[in-house]
Amino acid sequence: MAKFFRVETADRPDLAAIGAISQLDVKGYAFPKIFPILTVGEKSGTIACAPAGLSESKGAKGRTNGTALSGTDIVPVDVNWSVTRYEGRGRLYEDDGAAYASAEAADGAGAELSQRLAWNYVESDAFAKIFTATRKSGATELSDHAVVKTLQQKAKTLRKYGRPALVMTISTWYDFVEIPEIRHRLEKFAGAGSDIGFLATDVEKVLTAVSTLLAFDQIILFDNDIVDAGGTYDGCIAVIGLRQTNGRVLDTIKSKATYGWCPVYLPDAATSDSPFDMRTWYDNGNKCNVYDAEAFLGIVEAFSAGVAMTKLAASYSEYAVPEVTVSTGT
Repeated sequence: MAKFFRVETADRPDLAAIGAISQLDVKGYAFPKIFPILTVGEKSGTIACAPAGLSESKGAKGRTNGTALSGTDIVPVDVNWSVTRYEGRGRLYEDDGAAYASAEAADGAGAELSQRLAWNYVESDAFAKIFTATRKSGATELSDHAVVKTLQQKAKTLRKYGRPALVMTISTWYDFVEIPEIRHRLEKFAGAGSDIGFLATDVEKVLTAVSTLLAFDQIILFDNDIVDAGGTYDGCIAVIGLRQTNGRVLDTIKSKATYGWCPVYLPDAATSDSPFDMRTWYDNGNKCNVYDAEAFLGIVEAFSAGVAMTKLAASYSEYAVPEVTVSTGT
């Protein structure tokens, strides 16, 4: 049997680096796409955010000399934010740890698990910020043969917060692509008669296709294995206006109305982009290595009006594009 590598009781910045923010996208989480990461050096504060609606205001036309030009005031919206401790503990027992080829491999697995446990809780909190009982009770039904029209109408009302995105769980996504109206659009992309339910498992390809066909910037999916395990929000689809920050999150928040963000506490951002403190120790009683991860993060919803909730109807009928007869005259 291979040797089991017992960890020492120690702080492990080398393992903390596994949780680097720059690597977060590859872990498949939805929350950074909705609540962009804002690194902070304090654990609470206030940000003067750009207000919504300024872009709809008009200036002046045909003003005569001597007539005062009225101004439009920029009145920032103060948004308070704070971070909360998120933790995860991974354990590797001697019987299982002996399967790893090296101490580095075993430590990497333990650290990855502990950090993912913490990230999963952040993902769950982000979902709960968007999908609420109040929004569900007031959701607009996506009625038969008017699904796309209703979604686009909702998106139009949210332009002041950014480009429109659809947000839902994976289970709702599978139901969504089976709606005849959506299937028709997908078949135009994939070819008539395609097994769209199967095609939907090629998530990235189909998400891009459907978002383009529906004139949405992106479709973001939450994993039911992490959020809403009981299916409370099955059938709910959130339309959210999202800003493209291009890595300049604070500048974006201050210059354009932004739905929300995720403050991540990094006291020494110049030397590390991982929010985690990692500590390892050996549990003699249980004969296992223990990997503890701790980070301070938050989910901030600055503008609740940046979300419009919709829901699937109980059933949908087949959809066909009306035929148009063109008269050539006599």
